[in-house]
Amino acid sequence: MNDKTEKRIDQLAKMTEGQLFKLSAIFPFDFFPNKIFIEQKQIIIIYSKFLSSKNQHILIEDILSPVVESGLFFSTLRFELGAGGFMQNPPPVQFLNKKDATRAKRIIIGLLICHKEKIDLSNMTTQAIIEKVEEIGRVKRD
Repeated sequence: MNDKTEKRIDQLAKMTEGQLFKLSAIFPFDFFPNKIFIEQKQIIIIYSKFLSSKNQHILIEDILSPVVESGLFFSTLRFELGAGGFMQNPPPVQFLNKKDATRAKRIIIGLLICHKEKIDLSNMTTQAIIEKVEEIGRVKRD
């Protein structure tokens, strides 16, 4: 393996070693709370059931948009995936804290924009990445 390939593999490993943000459905409204973990390159959703769980990994590049639907007390987060992928849209995650769901959406949109603009985040600290991508993903209102 040459030095360039090894350096690239090290960068990819660093991008997947830490979580940027995690959120969970609220117990007791969801007896087996589903969880969402946001990393630089992927979103991991853990759907929990009585005695089992199912993990779904979604690459950032496969997401068209995250959608937050808010009710009176809770929010639902769902993902619309691109037509180029072979995956169907995953089931939505319900009973999320409204503030957490909105923040997750901002972070994911910021990561999508960085990915599309080919911005390398591997040399930044986790905290700096969170701050920058959340700022990028924030809706600007006049």
